[in-house]
Amino acid sequence: MKKETTSLFGNLFGGKSDSSESEKSKPVVITSYSQPNVLQQRMKEEKLTHGETVTANLSPVRLENAYGKMVMYFCPMKNIEVLETVTNGDGENIPAEAKVEGLTIPDNLKAGFYNLKNVMLTSNGTMQVKATNKTFWEKAELEQL
Repeated sequence: MKKETTSLFGNLFGGKSDSSESEKSKPVVITSYSQPNVLQQRMKEEKLTHGETVTANLSPVRLENAYGKMVMYFCPMKNIEVLETVTNGDGENIPAEAKVEGLTIPDNLKAGFYNLKNVMLTSNGTMQVKATNKTFWEKAELEQL
């Protein structure tokens, strides 16, 4: 995901930002209906524990438009692919609540099913899905669903 960079003087005098993707993106959020219990179950299946931090792919998740944002749902998720373990867990239970941080989706992508690639997944107090500089969305194939 690109970070939006703009110049104060460029904005005042009509200059262009050097970011094209982030200017036209929507924030991704979760709600009480996002079914974090599915994320928790998939983390348990991967033998992740409380306090563990990994870089992972989540496949697939569902996105729906709501009030200018994209709401992410974990209900269709079939697996978590752990790419790298950053911090080992303490062996305790994974928390039940979840939150997302820094996730956006370009406006050219519509509601539907996506594989969320290269996110930081941690479980310290809450399950946290955080964007990295390598995070991207990949349209899920029908056979995955």
